[in-house]
Amino acid sequence: MEIINNLGIDPLLLVAQGVNFLIILYILKRFAYKPILSMLKSREDTIRKGIKQAEDARILLEKTQEKEKQILKKAQAEAKMMIEKTKEEQIKIIQDAREKGKLDMDLLLEEARKQIAFETKEAEKKLTVHISEIAMLFLKKSLSELLTD
Repeated sequence: MEIINNLGIDPLLLVAQGVNFLIILYILKRFAYKPILSMLKSREDTIRKGIKQAEDARILLEKTQEKEKQILKKAQAEAKMMIEKTKEEQIKIIQDAREKGKLDMDLLLEEARKQIAFETKEAEKKLTVHISEIAMLFLKKSLSELLTD
């Protein structure tokens, strides 16, 4: 005790300050710390929920981006296949048109040949008739001259 008195500390005052400290500690704990700790806990929960939601959103974004890449890749593959199919169909249509054109040309040539052959025969018939008529006239004239002479 003597050391405490030598330091200028009043033991009764020290005990009173200790009691005051405990009373203030109790009041703060009851009325200030609990609401503050409750508010901090609530804030911590809100932050954790926000972090979890942000992480979930990031994961969802990554999945969506991956799905978008897959859809885009699939669409590009389908477009490429459609282009190739269209090119093949175009080539087939051109080949069919060429073949049809060739067949039509062959038919036209055959028809022209038949027409030429028919017209040639008709001309030969007419020529034969005409030559026969000329020969008959010539013969008549020759005979009439022979008979008149």
